[in-house]
Amino acid sequence: MKVSVHAGERFLERVVNKSTYTCIDVDFAMRYLHHLFLDVVPGSSNKQFVLPGFENFRAVYRENTIITIIPKGRAHV
Repeated sequence: MKVSVHAGERFLERVVNKSTYTCIDVDFAMRYLHHLFLDVVPGSSNKQFVLPGFENFRAVYRENTIITIIPKGRAHV
């Protein structure tokens, strides 16, 4: 499963609470998310599911790519 740059940035902002970050930070976040979702096989082409290890956040998945990370209570537009 692929992880978008946007998802890496949102992971740093929303989950890690980091307001400033470098390209290296985003790369490490993307690698971490890729490793986290290595064994996840979604059942449809568009789906939201709980971020493993962070139950208050959801990962939004579309066409084999994690596109963003959102807080659990918010709807994705």
